[in-house]
Amino acid sequence: MPLLTEEIRELLRNRSVPKVIATRDENDDVYAVSAPFLQLGDNGLLVHLELLEKSETNRNLLRSLWYEKGIVISVGDFVIKGRPVKAHISGPVFRQYYLQVRTILPDADLSTVWLIEPDQVIDESYAVRKQQEEEQFPFSVHLDRLTIEADNKDL
Repeated sequence: MPLLTEEIRELLRNRSVPKVIATRDENDDVYAVSAPFLQLGDNGLLVHLELLEKSETNRNLLRSLWYEKGIVISVGDFVIKGRPVKAHISGPVFRQYYLQVRTILPDADLSTVWLIEPDQVIDESYAVRKQQEEEQFPFSVHLDRLTIEADNKDL
């Protein structure tokens, strides 16, 4: 079974779905930003297009690449843990994405094309998390729930 399901692939293709990339800085503090150009690349890799050379995200991704540190991406109800595996700053792959960015933002630059290998996908939807919680903690019930259910029986 592929790591990135068709549902996740569709979310990645949809430009109106918010995408967030979270990295860590030199002090190991989390830094999260919107990633509007995050998309699905070849061979199941994710592609993050970083427009600004000196951005915190670009520096943190470089550090993650050098020291094999993980990053986290959020798309829809899914959290994708992964790690950067390659950075393109020139060449045919870079040019392809540069032209793509320029069709959307004509005056934009492109600093780096980051290739990110997903390692784990976590479904954080309410329905899935609720089911997991009920299975892991079957005797954990909010008292207000019991009260509301008792009140409804009297109706």
